[in-house]
Amino acid sequence: MNLSTKTYKIVALLSLCILLYVQYRLIFNTYELRNSQYELKERQIINEVYSESIRNDKVFPGGQKVIDSFIYKNMGLLDSLYNVSKPAFEIEKDKICDSLFNKLQLSSTMDSVFNYIKRSNNLESNLEYALLLEGLNLTFDGTTYITLYNARYPNPRIDSSIQTESGILIDGNLTNIYRQNRVTYLSVSTPSHHSYQIAFSLHVDKDNRTSTILKSMFPTLLLSLSSIFCVICIYYFTYRNWLKQKKLVDMKSDFLNSITHEFNTPISTILVANKSLQNREISNNVANIDSLTEVIKRQAQRLQTLINQALDISKMNKETMETELHSLNLLLEQIISDYRLKVPRDVYIQFSPFKAPCQITLNKFLFTTMLYNIFDNAIKYNVSQRKKILVQTILIEGNAVIEVRDNGIGMSEELIKFIFDKFYRGKNRLRTPGLGLGLYYVKQALEAHNWKLLLESELSKGSKFCIFIPM
Repeated sequence: MNLSTKTYKIVALLSLCILLYVQYRLIFNTYELRNSQYELKERQIINEVYSESIRNDKVFPGGQKVIDSFIYKNMGLLDSLYNVSKPAFEIEKDKICDSLFNKLQLSSTMDSVFNYIKRSNNLESNLEYALLLEGLNLTFDGTTYITLYNARYPNPRIDSSIQTESGILIDGNLTNIYRQNRVTYLSVSTPSHHSYQIAFSLHVDKDNRTSTILKSMFPTLLLSLSSIFCVICIYYFTYRNWLKQKKLVDMKSDFLNSITHEFNTPISTILVANKSLQNREISNNVANIDSLTEVIKRQAQRLQTLINQALDISKMNKETMETELHSLNLLLEQIISDYRLKVPRDVYIQFSPFKAPCQITLNKFLFTTMLYNIFDNAIKYNVSQRKKILVQTILIEGNAVIEVRDNGIGMSEELIKFIFDKFYRGKNRLRTPGLGLGLYYVKQALEAHNWKLLLESELSKGSKFCIFIPM
C-alpha cells in the first residue's frame, strides 16, 4: 500500500498528539496524587494551638460573642416568620447572615492568633491561612435544623466578595483552598431549643505549594519531556531517511525507465538493419549495404556513448585523478572547436577569453566531460529557433571563472535544488532523452577538482553556469 507524504505527516501528527495527551494525563494525575498526599509537617501543631485558642469560643477568639449577638437577638423574629411566611423568612435570614458575616470579618482576631502560632513554634514565615465559615443552621425545637447558610449553595443575597467555593472567607490571605490543606474542621452545636449549629475550618498552606509539588515531580517531568523529545527526534530522522529512500527509489525507477528506452531504440534499429541485410534483394544493392552499415555504425556508437556515460562516473575519484597543467583559454578553444563539429547548424557557440595567460592544473578528460554535459543540456533544453551558447573566461578575486550562458527554457529555484542529484530528471514540457547523469557528472568533476559552481537560471530566459577555479 502506497501512502502519500501528506498521509504520513497526518498519521505522525495524530500519533504525536496522542502521545502528548497521554503524557499530559500522566503528569496531571501525578500532580493530583502528590497534591492529595502533600501535607504540612506543621499541620498538627497548628491544629492543636488553634483548637486550644477557641476551646470556649467559635471561629476565632471572641467570635462566639459576635455570632450569639446576631442569632439570639433575631431568634424570635425568625421563628415567627418561619411559621407564618417562608419567603419572608428567607429574605430576613439572608439579611442577618450577610450582616453577621461582615461583622465577623471586621471583628476577626485571627491574624494575631496565627502570627502567635508561627512565632511561638518557629514556623516558616511563608505560611498563609484562610479561615472559613462553611455552614450555619438554626433549630427552634432542638431536633430539626433549618439552614441559614451552606457553602455548597452560593447565596445571591450575601456579599459575593466574601463567598468562595469552600465557604465564607472570614479572614486570611490564602488563595488556593483545597481539602488537602485543611488543618482544622469543627462543627459546634447545642442540642437545645432555639440554638444554632456552626461549621468552620482553618486552611493553612505555603504560598509556593504548587512549585514545591512540581519540584518533587521533577524526575517525572524530565523523563516525560525526554521521552517526547526522543520520539520527535526518532520520527524526524526516520521520516527524513524515508524521504531520501523514497527519492532514491523514484530516481532509480526513472533511470531504469530511461535506460530501457535509450538502449532499446538503437538495439531495435540495429536488429532491423541486420534483418534487412539478410534480405538478398536489398543486400545485392551496394548502396543499400552502405546505408544499412552506416545505420548500424551510428546506433552502435550511440550504444557505446550510453555505456560510457554510465561507466565514466568511476573515473571521477580525486584520490587517483591524474592532473596536468593546461592553458585554460587554449584548452577551451580546442574543446569548443571539437564540440562545434557535432552540433546542428542552428546552434551558435561563441567563446570570449580574457587576454591574460592562465595556467590551470586539471584532468583533461573530466574537464572536457564536464563542459560537454553543460553544453548538451543547453541544447537539449532549448526551444529557440537559434540556440545560443556563450562561453567566456574572466578573472574575479584570484579565481579564473568560466561562464557558460544559454538561451534555453531555464530552471525554477525548486528544480535547481535537485538538478545535480544522480539519476534526477526534471519534470518539464520537453521529453528529452537521457539517463539523468549529465549534471551529476558536472558536480562530481567540480568536487574532484575542488572547484566551486554558481548556477543562475530564469524560466523562459536561460541559465548561467559560473565555474570558479582558484589560480
